[in-house]
Amino acid sequence: MKKWIMLTAVILFAVMGGAGCMSSESKVMEHLEEKYNEKFEVESTKEGSVIFPEMYGKDKVMAHPKGKPEFVFLAGESRNEDGVYYDTYILSVWSNQLDQLYKDKVNQAFNEDVQFKTMLFVEEEKYTAEKKDSSVTDFLQTEDNGALFTLNIAVKTDGEPEVEKYLEPVYQLLNELKESNAKYYGVTVGFVNRSENVSDYMRTSNVNNIDWSNLDAKVYGTIMVDDSMDISSPEQIKEYYQPQEG
Repeated sequence: MKKWIMLTAVILFAVMGGAGCMSSESKVMEHLEEKYNEKFEVESTKEGSVIFPEMYGKDKVMAHPKGKPEFVFLAGESRNEDGVYYDTYILSVWSNQLDQLYKDKVNQAFNEDVQFKTMLFVEEEKYTAEKKDSSVTDFLQTEDNGALFTLNIAVKTDGEPEVEKYLEPVYQLLNELKESNAKYYGVTVGFVNRSENVSDYMRTSNVNNIDWSNLDAKVYGTIMVDDSMDISSPEQIKEYYQPQEG
């Protein structure tokens, strides 16, 4: 009898948990469509905690506007308030604007075709739905933008990279970012085996929170530099090259 009661409790918990996940996803999507008057598609859902949402958060959705997978973003319900939602859709729009602004600069700096994604982080209260059609460059010119702007770049190589070859490009781009007026800025470069397909990793790098070292691919090493470092010449960039083991 005791085992039957425990089994029933487990089944009910699983059913309620599953139903809760589905319900929260649909609520988030309904909120997004009402807020932006657009249709969105779910890419994945990360299940949160039903018992301790304040500590571990609630269900989180990775989504994009219908037919526009390049505008990937995160959305969910506040861990502290029921019925209050958040999303980073505006940041995905602004990030894609920055992609267009920096595409030629990145390719010219490296003098080769590389994959890159701009990563933009801004405090939630600094962007609203009304800013969807606004210019990210106008936003960055505001004195209190508080933005963290990073260029995340994948360089394909056939083996261990010739690091010296990339010092000037990284230094050049770091100085370009200084002119953006973002409060914080940086450049990250991952040297990846040419056979690896990192397109989806790059597309979602603004939301996936996965470091190069945790990527399921052959990564030879990384360069990570930002505005907090006292870098005044390309040669100093070499100090920040970190080879990857394995």
